[in-house]
Amino acid sequence: MARQFRWGIVGSGAMAEAFVRDLRRAPRAIAAGVASRSEDRARQFAARCGVEKAYEGVEDLVSSPEIDVVYVASLNHQHSDHTIQAIEAGKPVLCEKPFAANAMAAREVVDRARDRKVFCMEAMWSRFVPGMVRLRTLVRSGAIGQVRMLSAQIGYPFAIERTGRLWDPSKGGGAMLDLGVYPISLAIDLLGPIERVSGDCSICETGVDDRAGMVLHHTGGGLSIISTSISCSMSNEAVVSGDGGLIRMHEPFYRPARLTMRKASRIRVKQGAARPRLLSQIGETLLGRMLITRSEWIRGLVARSNRRMVSSHAGGGYQYQVAEVIRCVEEGRIESEVMPLDHSIAVLEAIDLVRSQGQSRPAMPK
Repeated sequence: MARQFRWGIVGSGAMAEAFVRDLRRAPRAIAAGVASRSEDRARQFAARCGVEKAYEGVEDLVSSPEIDVVYVASLNHQHSDHTIQAIEAGKPVLCEKPFAANAMAAREVVDRARDRKVFCMEAMWSRFVPGMVRLRTLVRSGAIGQVRMLSAQIGYPFAIERTGRLWDPSKGGGAMLDLGVYPISLAIDLLGPIERVSGDCSICETGVDDRAGMVLHHTGGGLSIISTSISCSMSNEAVVSGDGGLIRMHEPFYRPARLTMRKASRIRVKQGAARPRLLSQIGETLLGRMLITRSEWIRGLVARSNRRMVSSHAGGGYQYQVAEVIRCVEEGRIESEVMPLDHSIAVLEAIDLVRSQGQSRPAMPK
């Protein structure tokens, strides 16, 4: 009989609850225990979500022989500490994004995991959903030629709650840590390592970044243009562009159910200055109308050549990262090649740099 993996859940919020629902969709995964800020909260979560046992605290859970793997879904600023506790207990661990509150904390986690030779992975679940797997396959097969650019937006207008985790800097709040991690991680996955970062952010009255924009310069010359916000609505789409076409990830791009691929070839511009002037002068003539009609026909032909792809998945899609953890643990790996630890550090390095720009910028005179 195949081995069953008994999962211990750290945290009892909405993310933990969504994860447990999808854990049941993963083969050989059991929700065996939960620990929260109080044993009472853990008991309530266990009863509500069908988890076998509530533990008194994180230390009790990670040290329990009844737990095989730990999933960390506590508040953002607690992720690194709770992940290290699991590592020190020798338990493979899946840590919810963001991997840590900053790059320094992330490096400490990674160093501990590698030193102890314990499996560790950031729960960047979007890398494992079928739509994203299909996208990665298309890009790496050369379907749109050499990839040169990525543009991505992610933003939702959340109500300001000063005591809520999203708006509290002491709890790891802000747009970049909560949402911006998705497009930055996607950019690294598709265009490779980041060589240089430029950007800025808006620090709102609660002290967190509520809007941010950045340009990532990748090794090899690729560019990614990324924007994120928790104070305004954005397209939540992404486009990856190559010299042979593009692929659009329709909303929400981080779990794309729909992809549209459009092929393209390089345009050759003929030399000569007289032709553009002539065409501008005949725009209202019969010939001009014929040229416009032909142009619209060509655009329609291009539109029909778009290839639309649909990739559905059950539930929230968190079960696919669970399968990846189980695969890696059974193969004796301490990192996933799909979601390497160095990628998690690189995401936070970019966020740290952009956040420092917003915090150091002098206020505009009134």
